[in-house]
Amino acid sequence: MATPTRKKPRLSASPNATSLPNELPSFNSLNNDELAHVLGFLPPEDIMRARLSIKLRDFATTLIVPPSDYRVRRYKVMEAMTKSLSNIQQITIDNLGFGQKYADGRDPNEDRVKYTKDHITRDITILTRFKKLRVLELNDAPLNGRYAFLFKLPLLQKLSIISMDCFKWDVYMLSGLLSLRELHCEGSCIEGNIKDLRALKDTLEKLNMHNCLGIEGDFMTLSDFRRLKTLDLGGASGIIGDVREILTDDFQALEELHLPNSVVGGKDHQFQLISEVADVMLALHRLQQRIPTISRDCYWELAAASPEWYDFDEYDQYPAPPFIVSFVQAGPRVGWRWLSPSRPRIRLNWARIRVDDTQSDRGGNAPAPAHFNSRASFTDDAKRKSSHLSLQHDNPSLPRHGFQGVTTIACSTDTTHPQEGLSS
Repeated sequence: MATPTRKKPRLSASPNATSLPNELPSFNSLNNDELAHVLGFLPPEDIMRARLSIKLRDFATTLIVPPSDYRVRRYKVMEAMTKSLSNIQQITIDNLGFGQKYADGRDPNEDRVKYTKDHITRDITILTRFKKLRVLELNDAPLNGRYAFLFKLPLLQKLSIISMDCFKWDVYMLSGLLSLRELHCEGSCIEGNIKDLRALKDTLEKLNMHNCLGIEGDFMTLSDFRRLKTLDLGGASGIIGDVREILTDDFQALEELHLPNSVVGGKDHQFQLISEVADVMLALHRLQQRIPTISRDCYWELAAASPEWYDFDEYDQYPAPPFIVSFVQAGPRVGWRWLSPSRPRIRLNWARIRVDDTQSDRGGNAPAPAHFNSRASFTDDAKRKSSHLSLQHDNPSLPRHGFQGVTTIACSTDTTHPQEGLSS
């Protein structure tokens, strides 16, 4: 006898359920707003491929392409984009490959001209056809000389110039980029005075001129740039200034700061007088309290040209002179100390800074006088003799001899009990 098969009952549709339409909307029925929404998720190279559709081809010519990192390594591609995707907002001009170059600009490098005389020459001026360009990066592009038209893009907000050995330009040329917010030109062949950046006072947010050896000027000319968050002038030896001149109203938005050794208080700065050190270290301490991202892991030293510097014999029984300065921190307490580089057993531990953080009466901006408790101790292991010198003073200006302005110096060949001191 056959066993009857069990069939699952069919699920009946809910009386409230809506039926799917028989036909989905066609691609040609999409309006411009819907097309813009679809293409907004695509990078420029995919939008270029989508031009195979007649509808997209016509629409792409008016589409404002969202910012996307797109590198041009083939000239034909950029040439096609100027016609079909002229509203692109971000582009990177890269190396074209061996045997190709862009037309030489004004005042080119003659050695490069001779080397590239047989190269295929491309027209870089087509870049001006991108009327909506907001981000431009020149990275190892074969440009030789000056190209003034590149600094006349009215909507440009970010400019990066990287690895451009023969690309020549001046600081004043940036005055034509009135919308510029970020400038990155590390190691670039830029020349001029940074005071010419004042045309960008109300827009500039990030300035990176690290290792730009052709620039000059006082970094304090940028102190009233109210939007400036990052300032990197490290390695730019033509920049001058003094961190002691920074007031509480200066660099109000600053979050990151790098200064060269040519600035008093800049990284690796060499002091001319020992008496300068105390005020500079206090100024740096206050600045680091306001801008926590400033690193304390830096060193300064007394210049060999200083009248207070002296040479020493490394084979002598006396310790090497402590002419290196650094911050030191233990928990919430911060101080500074003098270090001796060549004799690690001769320790100069802790410079005590007791700082009154209240503002003085000098306009409410200058630091109050520091109070020092100075002590020098010298101990000889062989003779076990020691001499001590204690000083109390409210003014770091001492006579020009010895270690004036140095606080809590402990020089000892006995490293088991180093004398230390810190500020609260």
